[in-house]
Amino acid sequence: MRIYILAGILVFGMAVLGAVTGYLIALFRQTKQHNGLKRGLLVGLGIGIGTILLQRFLYTVHDGIGLAIGRPILTELNGLVVALVATFGILSVFGIFYGLMYLANKSRSHDDSLDVSRRNFFKRTAVVVPAVVGVTGSVAAFQGNNELQLRKLQLSLKDRPEVLKGYKIGQLSDIHIGPFIGMDKLKEMIDAVASEQPNRLVITGDLIDDLGYLDEVAEYLDDRVKDFPDGIDYILGNHEYRVDVEHVWKRLSQTKMHMYRNSHQQILDGPRPVYLVGMDYHFKDDVQGENVRALDEAMKGIPEHGYPILLAHHPNFIPEAFRRHIPLILSGHTHGGQINLWGMNLVPVYKPYWKGLYEEQGLFAYVSRGSGHWFPVRLNCAREVTVFTIL
Repeated sequence: MRIYILAGILVFGMAVLGAVTGYLIALFRQTKQHNGLKRGLLVGLGIGIGTILLQRFLYTVHDGIGLAIGRPILTELNGLVVALVATFGILSVFGIFYGLMYLANKSRSHDDSLDVSRRNFFKRTAVVVPAVVGVTGSVAAFQGNNELQLRKLQLSLKDRPEVLKGYKIGQLSDIHIGPFIGMDKLKEMIDAVASEQPNRLVITGDLIDDLGYLDEVAEYLDDRVKDFPDGIDYILGNHEYRVDVEHVWKRLSQTKMHMYRNSHQQILDGPRPVYLVGMDYHFKDDVQGENVRALDEAMKGIPEHGYPILLAHHPNFIPEAFRRHIPLILSGHTHGGQINLWGMNLVPVYKPYWKGLYEEQGLFAYVSRGSGHWFPVRLNCAREVTVFTIL
């Protein structure tokens, strides 16, 4: 029922935005506004209905020509969704100025040079803004779904035990295997990390959005464990809960991956043994209280001289982890906001830890931009895989 409500909201929203945008374009161009409204309404409905129907279709096919054709079309439709929203926003702002200028020049002659100049400006605006924003949305969707960056970071961890010197950890996060991200891109991600020959690979949640891929993903990851000397580690994200967390957990537990759910494992021996701590995802309202409880559970049994590294899908674990002096936290969830302009994120995400590397008194936390996404449009925030080398 919830999915149908969300689909209805999207279609209705696109119809309204399309209608208002069409009306504004017609107003600026001084053509019939009711025709602009109708055309905009039809465009908005087409984008909304097309996006919903094609996405549902791609949940039923996982190979073949339907997938090969449907995926790029769906990606571009999502680019048009963003473009329509942006066009509506920009033209609405211009519409306010249009109204103010109309009132200010009401007493002027229709042939007055200032009035003519104003009308010509808004006529051009009605053409240029939709064209530029539409192309930008289309390109952002294409690049967002296809561009993958390999990011390599060197970390001088506080009080690092000797056994960690030169140790390499690869990270994938927020892969979202489903309508936009397929097995080809999962292979691309893991090949990119493996090329740096890390000791281990960690997957910090939101692996899968479409259970139709689960068996194939499990078999593929099971086969790739051998490419990482210390194996692959996996924790849950919120999207595993969205699709069927117990089913996902049971199937992936049949692989050779190391699985964590508010638990830990010793990964390196020595005078100061190193432990990997993996957190489950929770939906509790008392975030801080639940994070404290979950970390107490996950770290129970680690000796005081142990050296923990934390995997947590949501970066809201970072403040408590820093309070406990955990030297390294690897996280994701935010996708880096996906749309970044002028150094700012235009999409509301968790703050203050939302993208990249953070350091406090020699302790480090990293929030991945995501190796995939459930919505393809990215601007100045490419998909990433990351390899950390501990100095």
